[in-house]
Formats: sequence, C-alpha cells, structure tokens
Amino acid sequence: MSDKKFIRLFLSVFFSAMVFVALANYIIDPFGFHFHSRYTGFNRHKPGFIRHTRIVKLYNADAIRPDAIFLGNSRILYLAPEEAFGRYRDHRYYNFSLSSGTLDEMNDLLAYSIRNYDIEYVCYGIDFIAMLSWTARYGSTFDTLLVDGSKPKLAEFLKMHTSIQAVKESAWCVLSNIRDPEGKKVKYHYNEFGSRTNRWRELNYARLGEPWIDQQMESVLETYQTIYNDSAITIPDYKKTAYRSILRQCSENDITYTAFINPLYKDHFAMLMRSHAYPLYIEFVKFLAEESGVWYFGGINGITSDREYFWDSQHPRKAMSEIIGKAIFSPTPPPFTNALFGRYYDSRNVDTLLMELERLKTELESGN
Repeated sequence: MSDKKFIRLFLSVFFSAMVFVALANYIIDPFGFHFHSRYTGFNRHKPGFIRHTRIVKLYNADAIRPDAIFLGNSRILYLAPEEAFGRYRDHRYYNFSLSSGTLDEMNDLLAYSIRNYDIEYVCYGIDFIAMLSWTARYGSTFDTLLVDGSKPKLAEFLKMHTSIQAVKESAWCVLSNIRDPEGKKVKYHYNEFGSRTNRWRELNYARLGEPWIDQQMESVLETYQTIYNDSAITIPDYKKTAYRSILRQCSENDITYTAFINPLYKDHFAMLMRSHAYPLYIEFVKFLAEESGVWYFGGINGITSDREYFWDSQHPRKAMSEIIGKAIFSPTPPPFTNALFGRYYDSRNVDTLLMELERLKTELESGN
C-alpha cells in the first residue's frame, strides 16, 4: 500500500471513529445536554450531571431561550419556582441557580443571559450563606471563558462529546441505568427549566419515612452550626460589589428585578439567631433592603415550623414556591399575620423588620 493510500485510510478510519464516538455520546448524553432520547434502563438518569451543571446549563437554556431567569443556590433549585411564578408572570423561565452558587457566578450568568437572550425579568432568591466569606468562588468548574463569550460554545460542545471523559461518562451512565433503572440512587435530577425534580429525595422519603427526614435535618443543622460560629467569617466587600453589579445590569437593560430571602426551617433560623453570625445576618438583611428592596420569608411561624415544606433545615420543597409566588405576585396575597414572613422591605421600613427580629431574638433567649 502506498503512503498516500495509507494516510487516506488512516484519516478515514480516524474521522469515522470520531464521528461514531461523538454520535454515541450525543445519543447517550451523559452530561445531560438535552432532554430527548432518554430511555429507562439505558440513559434516562444522569448520575454525573451535577459535576457539569456549571457548563451544561449554558446549553440547556438555549432550548428555552428564556426572557426571565432565576438566580440563586441549591435552595432555589429545590423550590423549582418556574411553574408557580409562571401563574402570575407570563415568561419563559430558566433557573440559572447553581448548587452553592455564589454572587460572582450569578453576576456573570446574568451578563451571559443579557448577551444571549432578551431578558425582561430577573428573580434572585438570595440566601445569607451566599454573602459570607465562607462561600468560595467555584472557579474549577465554572468556565468563565465560556460564560464571558471568549470561548465558542460550539467548540466546547464538540470537545465535551469527543473527549475521553465523555466516553467514560457515557459508559458510567449506561451501567448506572442498567443497575438502577428507576434512578433511586441518582441524587440530582434536573428538569428542562434548570430546576431539580427532587426525585431522589421523594424516593428516599417514601422508602425510609420520617427518620430519614430527621437525619437530613440534623446533618444540615450540624454543618451550619459550625459555619455560623466560625469567628473568621465576614461579609466581604466583593460580595456587595457583585450584588450591586447585578442591580446595575438590570437597571441599564430595563429588566424588572425581584429579590427574596428564602425561608429556613424554624430550628435552623433559631440556631442562626443564637450564633456568632447573627450580627452579620442583620447586616445582610439591611443591605438587601436598602440596596434593592427584598421580600422576606423568615422567622418562626406556622409555615417555617411545618416540615412538610422542607427537605431539611435549609432546602424547601416545591410547595413553598406556591406560597412565595402568591405572596409576591398575587393581587390578593395570603393574609400573613407574622411581620417576619411574606412581606416586602426596603429603606423606608427595614427598621420595622430589624425590630421584629430583635424581639424574636429576645424571646428565644428568654426561652419563650
């Protein structure tokens, strides 16, 4: 065989193999790039999806081409608010919230969304933990070059479907689905709107019952008790700068903006009020109210005391989004009697909120 024929044959085999690998990876879709061609016992569940959300969400959103987005962390992922909020605002929603999502990431994702879509509405479900210095910037998995437009999305898409990692993930995806066709062990199921479906938690709750919820509650409380009582935590200026940048982007692009503070289970809220971090929490609440105005869903009341609304002490269930959506948007919101839940605060009335928080803290300290 001549050298030219050998080279042609080699290139033909090589490119055929590359096309085959890319096609197989696209069909199996181990990273969860698309929501078609999903078959039970083959590739319906994506056990490795959570490791790639900070990249894959940029592609998932293209299928929606949203004009409204949610920003936040895992608490907003669990809320899955697109359906509840959609009853009051007619938008194509996409949930850009990320597990442990930081203010820097949300600022970058807002800029990305404005460049790529006609954004009219932004809702940020912001939590105290996101404002603390404890929360790192997830640079190792958050591809800033892809988000700021320096890296072509098509090039990254091809790379992620022809890489050795993709082949390994495809094999793991298929094997996992064969062993677990119902997805009982897959913790992170996402829908096409970028929110978690909570399937894994629902399956565990059905199988293990209240003791499982008890364990989830205690585990999260222990973790956050350590965080809140770390004497080194602060609210750094760069967090506030990132938040102000979000507000500036919305203002410059005529985007309607809503911020709300997500509910915490009563035990979590009480623990926070007794912790070293409580003065920082007051700073956080006052900052949001004065900078943008904020809907407040805190305190200890009938809703935050009801475990039916929580998966653990910090993650609400989807039912909570119905309450939040109705409080914010409905012309006849629920008649909440507690000043610490379901009310809007800004610079004009934030002192009322701070006094209510102080009153509750005094009650907790006195044992009432």
